[in-house]
Parts: sequence; C-alpha cells; structure tokens
Amino acid sequence: MPASKNVRLRLGVIGLGRLWEARHKPALLRLSDRFQVTAVYDQVLRRASLEARHLGCAVCEGLTALIERPDVDAISLVGPQWFGLHPIRLACRLRKPIYCALPVAGMVDELEGLKELVQTSGVPFMVEMARRFYPATLRLRELLATQLGRPRIILGQNRLFGFDRYGQPGPATQLTPAPLKIDPGSYLLDWCRFLFQADPISMQGDSARVFPNADLPDHDFETFTAHFADGGIAQIDFYRYQQTAWGEASRFLPQPGFQVFAERGAAWLEMPDRIQWTDAQGTHEERLPLEPSVGEVLNDHFHRHARGQHSLAPTFDDALSLAHLMRSLDTGPNV
Repeated sequence: MPASKNVRLRLGVIGLGRLWEARHKPALLRLSDRFQVTAVYDQVLRRASLEARHLGCAVCEGLTALIERPDVDAISLVGPQWFGLHPIRLACRLRKPIYCALPVAGMVDELEGLKELVQTSGVPFMVEMARRFYPATLRLRELLATQLGRPRIILGQNRLFGFDRYGQPGPATQLTPAPLKIDPGSYLLDWCRFLFQADPISMQGDSARVFPNADLPDHDFETFTAHFADGGIAQIDFYRYQQTAWGEASRFLPQPGFQVFAERGAAWLEMPDRIQWTDAQGTHEERLPLEPSVGEVLNDHFHRHARGQHSLAPTFDDALSLAHLMRSLDTGPNV
C-alpha cells in the first residue's frame, strides 16, 4: 500500500452498536480525508441497512461478502457478536489490515489459534487499548521521558458504573457487558505495561463481593499486583459502584485515580484528561483538551499502521501477551 498520509482507506465495518455510535462513527466522519466507510455488516440486518443508508455505503448480509469486496481495503471489527474472531481469519487470508475493538483478553485460545496465520500473512493488526491514548496518559509518557524519569510504583483505583448501554465509553463504563477482570481489568493491566514498557515478571490477583448474596454474574471487586523486572510494581483495584444499595452515599466516595511514583517526581491522573505532577521545580496541574477525540487518535494510528508508517498501535502480539497474563490470574498467583 502507498505510504502517503492522504490516501483514503476504504473501510468495511463489522459489528455496529454502542461503541460504534459513541467512539468510532464520529471519529471516522471527522477523518474523512483518511477513511471512507464503503460497507457495513451487523448480525441485525435492519440495523446494518439503516446505517448503510445513513453513510451512503453498501450493506452486506455476510462476513465473507463484506471482506471479499474489492472496495474494502481494511476491516474494522467494532462490536462483539456471534462470529467472535472469525473475521480476523478471513481478513488475514485476503491480506487486509484489521482494527479489532473486541475485549480479546479473555480469548487466549482463540488468539493462539490465529497466531500463525496473523504472523505469516504479515497483515497490519491493531487491537484497541484506548487507555494508552487518553490525553493524560500521553502527557504522562512525555513527562516520564523528560522531567520525571522511569516509573517505579503505580497505585490506582477505578470505579465502574457498569455497562451503560447509552453512555460514552470511558473510564467509568464498560464497552460491552463483561467480567470486571476483562473490562476494565485487562485494559488497566495493559496501561501499566504501556507505562513500564515491559510485561510483568510475576502477578497475583484477588477478588471479592461487596454483597456476598447478590445475584451477580461475577465478583464486584477485583485487584491485581504486577511486579516488573527492574523492581517496579503496579497495584490496581477496580470495582463496581453499588448505586442501588448505597444511594446517596456513593456520591461521597474518594475520587478514583492513579498515582505514579517515578525516579524524579510523582504524578496523579484522573482519566481521561487531568494530570497533576510534582518535580524539583514544584507542583503543576493540567486539564488537557479532548480534541482530537480518543476515537480519532485511535483511528489515526490505525491508518498509519495500515500504511506502514510509524505508529503506537498495539499489535496482535500485545493482545496475545495480555491474554496470557490475564489467564495467569485465573490459574495462580504467579505468571
């Protein structure tokens, strides 16, 4: 493919729904100089037909029909549906770049089954790990590389409202209904990996229920501690708000956030856009702009990755490594 930034990538979108409406559709419309949605598929044909009419693109009744279209250069796999990771296999065989927004950290066996195909095809593959691209995260990375030095300790807590079908995907809502360990747990672990620029050498986790007799599909409190090779450590707690049981009391809980202690200073982050940091010169606070949006940043990096340009895009290897780490938390205290 040509490496020019201005080449429009003709995109086939698979799996419509909340994440598409809230994050990716607005971003792709704003990036119309780099993307053109030419076809859509969804397990609900009526939904796909309405979206195709709105976008002025084709609607496809099958995955293969969409991926084989000559006017589809790349695939954006946005919503988890009946087909799982099957579109990745089809796209690899046709050597079409893949953007995968599915919560794949719980799919280690499926990823292992795709590993050889993805590697031998050489297809650009980007997995969505959005916290890497929050404004506060990118600013922190700059500070770690300049004023603050390497991270040594990360302490954090993330409270979740749960799955908000109509809300904006962000730090307090899930992308899809999923166990806490997968969303936000796997994304928070990846965020720590991104800051330390390494995988942990050992991990341990624990879980609990605030209400032991509650009819919940999984635990409502999770925690993990990850140890890194240079002595760094990350300890992260994440849990659900119990708004029904707590009522107004939930308004007075401490503000969730993340402390990062580095060699020459420390930082406090409130996702996605606020950072306070302290170095030898004093204390600083920044409220960062949310323009361009996280969706635009993610899709811009996919465009670069698909065109062979420099990109911070998380790859298939990142997804597979993260999935193995999450499985280790299910099987024992150590990696």
